[in-house]
Amino acid sequence: DKFNLNLPVVQTNNNDTYLKKNFYGSNTKYGCPFVDYLNNMSYNHLDMNTVIYGHHMNNGTIFGALDKYKTITGYKSAPVISFNTVYSDYKWKVIAAVITNGHSKDDNGYLFPYTFTNLSSSSKMSAYLSELAQRSLYDTGVDVLPTDKLLTLSTCSHEFEDARFVVVARLVRPGESADVDTSKVVVNSKPRYPQAYYNKKGMTNPYKNASKWVAN
Repeated sequence: DKFNLNLPVVQTNNNDTYLKKNFYGSNTKYGCPFVDYLNNMSYNHLDMNTVIYGHHMNNGTIFGALDKYKTITGYKSAPVISFNTVYSDYKWKVIAAVITNGHSKDDNGYLFPYTFTNLSSSSKMSAYLSELAQRSLYDTGVDVLPTDKLLTLSTCSHEFEDARFVVVARLVRPGESADVDTSKVVVNSKPRYPQAYYNKKGMTNPYKNASKWVAN
């Protein structure tokens, strides 16, 4: 609400329809935020990672509002996200804000697979959380376990052509307070970006030979 981001979210059998259609099915350049078609949204169920896509509109509407998460001040204004399904109401604590690429050509053939819905083991999730922390613009100080459910918001960004901005939050656990101590947030002095980011800045990529995490 503090971001003026209060939108219906839809899902269908593909990830294309709602790029150019609104909640009512009418054509619009704004589209409508939608859950990845691979996510299971059935009764009383959440996948390991629920992924929602939305357009980045230059007037700040739809997921353009997520840009505020690029700063610590913006994060502090909304450290908790509400995302509800038709079956349940959920709150999620933000754990990461990442600038990444939408095409493998922009990172030496690698595409960070943040859009997975499930992984084969909790150890794979632990590895992912480590990769996420490496890339995040800041550490929110919110603890996260490999058993936590994640919510991932993905939109386009402008740091380089076809960049993506991704905000990841973890589900508030049963019996846990939804309050967050935002004084714990710390800037990441050297977040891992895709190669295209460094090329645009005329910088050397210190992560060029780093390991490339794969989802399975």
